[in-house]
Amino acid sequence: MSRRFVFLIALIALAVLGTAASPWTLPGGGLSAELTQHVKDRYGLDLTVRGRSTFAVLPIPRVKFENVTLRFPNEALRAEGGTLRGELRVLPLLFGRIELSDFDLSETKLIGSLQKVQAVDWPKVFRNGASESHARRLVINKSSLRWTDLKAANLDRINIVIRWTDASEPLTVAGTAEWRDEPVVVEKASIFPDLLASDRISPFTLTLSSPFARIAAEGEAQLGETPRITGESTIKATSVRDFTRWSGLDLPFGSLLRAISLNGDFSMDRRRLSWPAVAVTLGSDKLEGTMGVRFDTDRPIITGTLAADTVNLSDLFAPFSLARTSSGAWSEEGIDLARATGMDLDLRLSAASASLGRLSLDDMAASVLVQPGRIEASIGRADFYDGTLKGRLSLVSRNGVVDFKSQGTYSNVKIAPFLTAMGEPRWINGRAQGQFSFEGQGKNPADVIRQAEGRSNIELTEGEIVGITLQDALRRVEKRPLLASLNWKGGRTPFDKAEAQIVVKDGVGEIVEGTLKGPAVQADLRGQILLPERALRVTADVSAADAPATQTPALVFDVTGDWDNVAVTPQVRSLIERSGAAKPLFPSERVPANRQGPQAVAQ
Repeated sequence: MSRRFVFLIALIALAVLGTAASPWTLPGGGLSAELTQHVKDRYGLDLTVRGRSTFAVLPIPRVKFENVTLRFPNEALRAEGGTLRGELRVLPLLFGRIELSDFDLSETKLIGSLQKVQAVDWPKVFRNGASESHARRLVINKSSLRWTDLKAANLDRINIVIRWTDASEPLTVAGTAEWRDEPVVVEKASIFPDLLASDRISPFTLTLSSPFARIAAEGEAQLGETPRITGESTIKATSVRDFTRWSGLDLPFGSLLRAISLNGDFSMDRRRLSWPAVAVTLGSDKLEGTMGVRFDTDRPIITGTLAADTVNLSDLFAPFSLARTSSGAWSEEGIDLARATGMDLDLRLSAASASLGRLSLDDMAASVLVQPGRIEASIGRADFYDGTLKGRLSLVSRNGVVDFKSQGTYSNVKIAPFLTAMGEPRWINGRAQGQFSFEGQGKNPADVIRQAEGRSNIELTEGEIVGITLQDALRRVEKRPLLASLNWKGGRTPFDKAEAQIVVKDGVGEIVEGTLKGPAVQADLRGQILLPERALRVTADVSAADAPATQTPALVFDVTGDWDNVAVTPQVRSLIERSGAAKPLFPSERVPANRQGPQAVAQ
């Protein structure tokens, strides 16, 4: 064979290969029309091509359609624009049949209707797909999804691969998309469509992740008249507040919580999602119990019963610390319950030890109820600084005005460690018991305090007042009244019982009864507690324990100032009046306020 002939054959082969590898533009009919019909018959999709159609043989027979529109039955989904590429099966092509083995849809806009998607007979769709050969892979890239009736679920930058090689193999999904400007990754998802289509149980897996949360689940799924999913799940959020801010999902107290995770077996149907045994990690605390989400109501309701050895609920009480400004005044900032009450919650919580801001509770049993514009929290029982505590608190928002109510009882509480926990000096100790009831309403904390009403009573037994020795002061005032004011600080004043009753109206607490009785002294309190100004205006009349009730008090103290800086000072006039030398300087009887006192006359 001559060289010229070999060279000619090589040129012809090269030309054939080049021709086979190069794409050919297809006319409107012929192969293009057959492919359109194939897509309609095999997948039930209406394909419309408005752009160029090309066909190439090597290295793999393939077609490309530009500016396409794909429509799912009943317009549940449609793809507008973009390019559709497909690989053709070789064997059917040799026999004159058109079958696609792979789809690649790029730079298209997917438009869907959730209501119509839900109305699709998916078991029938899967049965049709399982009964005959179908495309092994669908690739969607550089695309977007827009919902006509669920705009909050719109997706951008979709890059996803869907594989289903055989009816005996699972359908798998993997890829990424952008939701609310953040990436969401489908790490793994699989299901057996043929089993679902025949109303049988199908194993499934699903793993989704985002910068703020991760969901992993695996188990079994079944369609039919009562669809149901069971399995094991893990849900983690690095920050619930960041997740709710990003997702727009208003979870109860979502704006207040940080890291949380749920792990346990679950079951789900059309009515509810439930975890019969769940482990919840809240920050560094671990809780166990049951949880569920009900869907058969106007709003989803999260329910649960959880128990823990230790739990820190300080984040939930953070807004109360914002009720005051940095200067100490009550805040004029509006109270907004909307973000904390976006979803209903009915939770029962128990803990061997619980932290609520600065306070500590032991053996606590509590409940929390959240409804639209309403938060109710109650402590059924708790050990509180060696005593017990029960209480209830509610916040209800109506037309921008918040109605605040609280009530509670406590018994045998050690008052000194309580004051320390609140950041106050331990100026008194003893065992306290009593009850309180307060309510108020307004647009901000300052309004609520200004309109506060209620009452409180407290009784202290077997205690001491720290920083003052009243029994020594009484002895000094008998001997040297004018010097007593210089030596009254220091030491302790023991008492057997101290009690006070306070009635609050329009933000002012009136001490209607206040007494202290000890081995050596007794005292009566009168005056006001000014809630808006956070100030005291109280007078204490101090006498010896055996002094008759009608006798003039031996010492009178003024307790004044704001709550963070209380000043206790003896009334100088009462000391001067007890001095024999200075007594003639004052009239024998106090002049009533409505009568003019004696006037000095110039001589």
